[in-house]
Amino acid sequence: MTRLIAVLATVVLALPVAFGVVRVLAHDATPTRADPTTFTLVERAEHVTTIDVGDSGPSPGDILVWGPDPLFDATNTTDTGATTQGSCLALHGAGGTHCTETLLFPDGATLEIQGLQPPGNAPSSRTVVGGSGRYLDAAGTVAIVPSADLTTWTKTFSLAP
Repeated sequence: MTRLIAVLATVVLALPVAFGVVRVLAHDATPTRADPTTFTLVERAEHVTTIDVGDSGPSPGDILVWGPDPLFDATNTTDTGATTQGSCLALHGAGGTHCTETLLFPDGATLEIQGLQPPGNAPSSRTVVGGSGRYLDAAGTVAIVPSADLTTWTKTFSLAP
């Protein structure tokens, strides 16, 4: 019986090779991690609208919509030509929101991010959920730090290799 199992295992393993199918081991399919791509952009919040729904004043369901807002380099001195636009849905009256955002680069590439923004000007971390063009299949995180007056938002991306 043991010999029969060994023969069958040999035949099963040989069949894919005989029919031109290459056998791939799990460690061959696991990508090697390289250093992540990191860069920082500063959003200047120039076009922001709040849509007050339900109860007057801050309440669940209110929507903050922005963009297209320009994105500057890490020093906030040079316009990169990229823009950001998105929306945040209020989860409770204290101001915590769930945000979705699209960054559009001059070459037409995009990055898509989403996540929670705590109330006020607290920093947050969001997830890069995809992209297009040079960012096709992008994944990673973005650390977001708003200024005290919420007029600038520093976004530091860390994209997986």
